[in-house]
Amino acid sequence: MNVKLCVLTVGVLFFTGQSINAQTVKRDTTTKVKQIEEVVLVGVQKKKKEEITQAVSVVGGEELTRMSASSTGITNMLQGKMSGLQVSTNSGKPGEPGSIRIRGAVNVSSVLGASDPLFVVDGIYMTQRQFNAIPASDIESVTELKDAASTAVYGARAANGVIVVTTKRGKSGKPSIVYDTRFGFAFKPKDKNFTMMNTSQKIQYENEMSGLGINPNPVYTSEEAALLLANDHDWSKDILRNSTIQYHNLSIRGGSETNSYFVSLGYDSDSGILQELDGFKRYNARFNFDQKITDKLKMGFDFGIVNTKTQDQRFSYNALSPFYSIYTLNPYETIYDSDGSFNPTTNSINPIDLRRNELTTDWRTRFNAQISGTYEFFKGLTFKSTFGNIYDLRKNKYVVKKGSDIAAVYGYPDGSIRDTRSDFWTYVFNNRLDFSKSFGQHKIGAVAAFEYSQEEFGSLSGTKRVMLGPDVTDIGSAATPFAITGATTSTRYVSMLGVVDYNYAGRYLLSGSIRRDGNSRLGANNKYGNFWSASIAWNLAKESFFNVPFFNDIKFRYSIGTTGNVASLADYQNLISIVSGDYGADPTSGPSNFVGNKDLKWESKTSQNLGVDISMFKNRIKLTTEVFKDDRKDFLYAIPSTQYEGGGYLFSSITNAGNIEIKGLESELNVEIIKSADFDWSVRGNISMLKYQVKSLYGTATQLNLDGYTFMSIGMEPTTFKMVKSAGVDTQTGEALYYRPDGSITNVYSSSDAQFLNGKSTLPNAYGGFGTTFRYKGFDLNADFSFQTGGYNYNIMAQNLVDFSAYNQNLSTAAFNYWKNPGDTNVLPAPTVNGFETTDAFLQKTDFIRFRSLELGYTFDKKILGNLPLSSVRVYGSGQNLALWTKFTGDPEVAVASETQVNNGTFIPGAISLYNYPTTRTFLLGLQVNF
Repeated sequence: MNVKLCVLTVGVLFFTGQSINAQTVKRDTTTKVKQIEEVVLVGVQKKKKEEITQAVSVVGGEELTRMSASSTGITNMLQGKMSGLQVSTNSGKPGEPGSIRIRGAVNVSSVLGASDPLFVVDGIYMTQRQFNAIPASDIESVTELKDAASTAVYGARAANGVIVVTTKRGKSGKPSIVYDTRFGFAFKPKDKNFTMMNTSQKIQYENEMSGLGINPNPVYTSEEAALLLANDHDWSKDILRNSTIQYHNLSIRGGSETNSYFVSLGYDSDSGILQELDGFKRYNARFNFDQKITDKLKMGFDFGIVNTKTQDQRFSYNALSPFYSIYTLNPYETIYDSDGSFNPTTNSINPIDLRRNELTTDWRTRFNAQISGTYEFFKGLTFKSTFGNIYDLRKNKYVVKKGSDIAAVYGYPDGSIRDTRSDFWTYVFNNRLDFSKSFGQHKIGAVAAFEYSQEEFGSLSGTKRVMLGPDVTDIGSAATPFAITGATTSTRYVSMLGVVDYNYAGRYLLSGSIRRDGNSRLGANNKYGNFWSASIAWNLAKESFFNVPFFNDIKFRYSIGTTGNVASLADYQNLISIVSGDYGADPTSGPSNFVGNKDLKWESKTSQNLGVDISMFKNRIKLTTEVFKDDRKDFLYAIPSTQYEGGGYLFSSITNAGNIEIKGLESELNVEIIKSADFDWSVRGNISMLKYQVKSLYGTATQLNLDGYTFMSIGMEPTTFKMVKSAGVDTQTGEALYYRPDGSITNVYSSSDAQFLNGKSTLPNAYGGFGTTFRYKGFDLNADFSFQTGGYNYNIMAQNLVDFSAYNQNLSTAAFNYWKNPGDTNVLPAPTVNGFETTDAFLQKTDFIRFRSLELGYTFDKKILGNLPLSSVRVYGSGQNLALWTKFTGDPEVAVASETQVNNGTFIPGAISLYNYPTTRTFLLGLQVNF
């Protein structure tokens, strides 16, 4: 794409989607025209759009900046922005990253984020949490690498796809100064598809249950009912609030012919919706500098620091969760007893007591620095050496205050303090040669690289009890040592890479890569793996015989290759190890309950991709479509209850457990419907459609129990649900009915009747997003939506909300809809003391359409500002998570429902739904000033 760029006194250059736009904010009387080619970062190379043979998607930093107020994490902002990319919110807690998958990546692991892609930021490998902490205002572009041709250059880490991020750097010219600020609030939206009972309704329900013998308590008298009605209140108003949000960012960008610089300073905060807690604060600074030392030697330096603080209660499902309290405590239960003490409530725990007296505070400080040098031997051959590192320091303090009710419930009334410190250090040392040569219509390029990276982690945690006082939270002030633990781990990678490209006249394109990786986490017999890719492209529109003027490009692409993955593998699971502890006053040691596997090898993926890129009418219509097939081989899985060397003890062991096939079709469309000096209107959309199948499992296994709800079974989708099938309600007796595996119906529940529900898994078969942008003179409007369909979730929360065995807790008004008379249909079963069994009656589809964001702004340009020392001023208002269309009871997007999912079992995003921190609705007003 060619763009006319005016040489401006002040100007802005930014990415939007897959395009580069030159925005003029001040007109000069004379302008020069410069041709700019659209350049995309494809793995370790930058390529012109017309030279790309790989499957990639791009989102510009400007787009992310518009979304940054909706979430303090970048991963959640990417939702619905790129084909192939699925993002599920782990929780609505400020700063919390999401679960992210590229092309349906499936990993079976207790490691949270095992299915996440590889994150590469300016050449440095990051965890998702580190990536998530980068402010959107510092990002130039985000590129999603999807097929083997684009990901194989990252070899052993890339089977889940790759997210490559380029941060902003300086540009030659006068300093460009931008100040952006916004303020707003967020709140919990109204519950979707259910309403909780008020006191009057709950009294009625309890009386009905008493009449049926379910509630052993007598029917409330009118006097008792009047007392309860006087106490009626909404627990959500006692626990939640509207959060306050603010954001400030100042950046300076400039340079000369020999150097350039970029500086940014930022602060943002989101108090969160839990009362009295300080949800999230972030301070950040970034500086980079590029210097041309000689005509052949260039140096670059980057430094960044991010400091975050979060404060919260335990918010995953259990009686300690404030969100559990909102839905289970009765509206007539008081906060305080008559003597002023906390009412223990039906949960035996008071949520206000918890909020004030059981607190977790987390501080994280991340430093990243990088230095690079580039030497040009001659035109077309350069050598670049880069050393980059990240240092993460974390401090976490958990306090149960002395004298609180919750401390007494826990059994240590004098309180407890746990102080945890950990640090994470990773560095990457990369050396590469780049070669490029053109002759006639031929162009050859090559990259050769050697890379070494290492990760070091250490932690120390101490717990003491018997605090000096409820507000003295220094661990040194507590009297009684209780426990101390620590850990140290190390991981090393060594890699060699080669890439070759050939381009003939922009019509015929070839590319190939090979990479060899070694990793310390793997078994002694499989330390190294080889990964490769090959791709080819043909641009029909550049052929002389093709003379259709409204086509700018018709490029066909094919790629094939291999990548690897060890993301779901923890350190030292390839080794036989011992654990140590104490028994009385003496130290002890013994074998761990984990058996090392010396034959453990890479989980690998072989990918094939066929794509077409079409541009028409001077690039005003752009369509990209891909079909692909991924064969994931030797996925990693922890086998429980394994006997080791004839002993009587049972151990767990990681093994390569089987193969999974994923097929898909994805497409992106961008259309500029109107394009004129005063009025622009464009629409965009993307969709991904996938099919999954488990092809084989380890040994003679035909199924794997993942988390008690979802399974892997040969011939079915991964994470397919297995449970007893509900046959509804007997219309004459009101009894719950169940299907046996042979298709017969019974009124006797038996867990042995559980069966695979083929076609019902956690994985959606289609997802994507769409949006539109308007601009009329100074006004601009942007709207974005996201959607998914085809996935399922076992909605335990929806079941609990109507379960008559929980009559002593609050329920939804839908609980009244139970069987009462012969002939009743579309009702819950007749109430029984045992309540509901685990069946597919509450297995709900996670289909939804979400109105994700809307922003309306107006820009005052230089003509309006006159002699003020400003080039432009933009005011805007925005809203996020404005509407949700779904039949799901609650929010279908939350990926993590229970802390036990992560801590004690295999983590399957979206398998179950309970009482998590909800996704909030946000409204903001903002101001952007360009000097």
